[in-house]
Amino acid sequence: MRPIDAHVHVGTWSVPEFGGHGEGLREADQIYRRWNWAGALLFPTDAGDSERLHDEVGGLRSPVTYRVGWWADFRQPQNLERFRARHGQFAALKIHPSVVKAAACDERFAPFLEVAAAAGMPVVVHCGRWREVAGFERALEAACRYPGSPWILAHMGGDSPHLVLSAVEALAGDAALAHVRLGTESIREPWLLERAIDRLSARRLVFGSDYNLNHPEMFRRLIEVLDVSDADRELIFRRNINGLLQEGFRFFE
Repeated sequence: MRPIDAHVHVGTWSVPEFGGHGEGLREADQIYRRWNWAGALLFPTDAGDSERLHDEVGGLRSPVTYRVGWWADFRQPQNLERFRARHGQFAALKIHPSVVKAAACDERFAPFLEVAAAAGMPVVVHCGRWREVAGFERALEAACRYPGSPWILAHMGGDSPHLVLSAVEALAGDAALAHVRLGTESIREPWLLERAIDRLSARRLVFGSDYNLNHPEMFRRLIEVLDVSDADRELIFRRNINGLLQEGFRFFE
């Protein structure tokens, strides 16, 4: 099975936590070619140059299929205006509260989310341990306001097991959150994934690696060792993300 990585970053990070790490599109393509991946959903790093990445992917010839998402940053001049003008060329919207220092439910993100919801565009939102800003609760508050978009909570709601389990229970207990999925990027514990599958089903999980901060093969192995059916593995690896994307951005029919 050739997986699809639904959470990939291309470029160099400026936030101090990541030590200036960066890898470009050519380096990413070498990895995904070498390990026989089918495709990847790409986002820029916190430089936020979504248009440049989109144009670079357009000039790349590769057996791997790439889609590009938009990095929302209301602090950057013309970021919103450019998104409104070109959103039809992008597969998804990315919100990173910890970098922008504003929760997903902050009204400054609302214009981006309105455009995404009108287009049925998936929204990928970073969730982490900075609860006041990046807590999954803030993301779910925003998701409730915009049910027109499929939502993916990155790091399964916060990376740490107690946050992941809390996010799983929040989704399991609220039918109004049926449009929300959990992204598996950076999760290291197979039992957490199995718990989420038991509680929510494999249809609510979307595979991501968080490359270029991680290597995709590390997290591919985690899905492969799960005590689940091959059909569930295929949902997590390929079918779930494909079904969330709008026509024209899907990796396969």
